[in-house]
Amino acid sequence: MGQLVVNGLALGSIYALVALGLLLIFNTVQIVNFAQGQLLMLGAFIGISCAVTHELPVAAAWAITMVAMALVGVVFMVLVYFPLRGRPAFLVILTTIAMGIVLENLALIIWGPLPVSLPSPVQGPPLRFAGVVISMHQLFIFATLAVILLLQFVFLTKTRFGILMQATAQDLQTARLVGIPVNRTIAVAFALGTMLSGIAGLLVAPIFLAEPTMGGSLGLKGFVVSVIGGFGNLPGAVIGGLFLGLIETFGARYISSNFRDAYAFIVMITVLIAWPRGLFGEKSSEKV
Repeated sequence: MGQLVVNGLALGSIYALVALGLLLIFNTVQIVNFAQGQLLMLGAFIGISCAVTHELPVAAAWAITMVAMALVGVVFMVLVYFPLRGRPAFLVILTTIAMGIVLENLALIIWGPLPVSLPSPVQGPPLRFAGVVISMHQLFIFATLAVILLLQFVFLTKTRFGILMQATAQDLQTARLVGIPVNRTIAVAFALGTMLSGIAGLLVAPIFLAEPTMGGSLGLKGFVVSVIGGFGNLPGAVIGGLFLGLIETFGARYISSNFRDAYAFIVMITVLIAWPRGLFGEKSSEKV
């Protein structure tokens, strides 16, 4: 039982990281990026290319991946968001889905279909307590999620640039009129949101082998987690991710592993029926 809890929380932490990146972009431009999972996959393969193919130290591979993902985020914004800015939201969403398909096929061409593993950035014997084994990598996942949640909360609520991002989300035109550098703010949101996906990819690759189609299900799980927690609510996304990870792990163990991906949508539908705004309410803004 205890081992299932640890494994479920580790899996849920990955989902939460995907959701945090998705919400960082959503809270700035009010658009759901459905290519977030494919960006996670891209981050994993960039890290693998650095650490495995070119045999760089894992720390250097992480640093290069973070810079590369930030640049990818800006390019993604220029190609997907800017040309359709001001158009109906569903057009932008459909374009993110199409871009996700493009990224998946590019990864298939560049890296091939075979699964590849990535070394963990932390090494050492696992911790053992009352029959429960916690690997160093699982502890690293928990610590990374806690640090990112704290930094993201402080950045959005305590820093000038974070407040500008929220103002841009509330009313883009008014933000531009009062002198807020809207384009720069949006670019930072896409860069940081894509970096978070890259971190999630680097964390998941040592546990599950990386392959080009891995992003589809992880991206959808990140979206489900965001809905469960209350779209726009950062702590809610983390709690929703941990909750979903536990549900999937226990469901696969005691019900059936064949329906593992279905559990996420069953939970989401159940939560929306009981709490239409999510477990922690939907963060919304009112234009006046």
